[in-house]
Amino acid sequence: MKPGSGLWFLVLVSLCFTVKSQCSKGCGLALASYYVWPESNFSFIGQVLGTDPDTIVSFNKDKVSDKDRVPSFIRVNVPFSCDCIRGEFLGHEFLYNISSGNTYELIAETYYANLTTIDALTQFNSYNPNNIPDNGQINVTVNCSCGDSAISKEYGLFITYPIREEDNLESIAANESIDPQLLQRYNEGVDFGKGSGIAYVPGKELKVQLSDFKESRKVTSLAQW
Repeated sequence: MKPGSGLWFLVLVSLCFTVKSQCSKGCGLALASYYVWPESNFSFIGQVLGTDPDTIVSFNKDKVSDKDRVPSFIRVNVPFSCDCIRGEFLGHEFLYNISSGNTYELIAETYYANLTTIDALTQFNSYNPNNIPDNGQINVTVNCSCGDSAISKEYGLFITYPIREEDNLESIAANESIDPQLLQRYNEGVDFGKGSGIAYVPGKELKVQLSDFKESRKVTSLAQW
């Protein structure tokens, strides 16, 4: 081996590892923007997203005051832990209990309100999409974001926001009280007029909710979620 070749080999290995490793840690908490469909309720939403109705209400006081009376066709923010999954991407893996008649389409597009996709369910599970059993569990992966300090250091909590047909850049920005240009910078390459896909929406006011949430759940570790 020529002098110095060992060093170049180590550099090459380091570069390869850097390229493959997309994250090293999560950021503790993210929010899922869940579109409330008819016949759903906070008990069901909490069940599929690993939380409870009281917690959901605490993050949506401007929209909901009673956990037992949930209006349909609104969005609610649901907290979940944002983890680094296998060093590859930021997200959280939920376990969903299968019941008779379930399909990947029903689970992804209705029960998880497009927070995941049929392709993701197919990728992270061994079941044939056309032959899902009547019982058992499947892995439901929901992506999340920890932000980008190069864009702004003011935002520390991000919403995983499924884009719907009625959405566009301006309407989402207005609903979430954020500058449209900043929202686009956090979502480079995202077509907000497509009617589908995921955007990551930052929010400064959500920091207050997060602080209140942590204070009210001192005895509960986020690591238990």
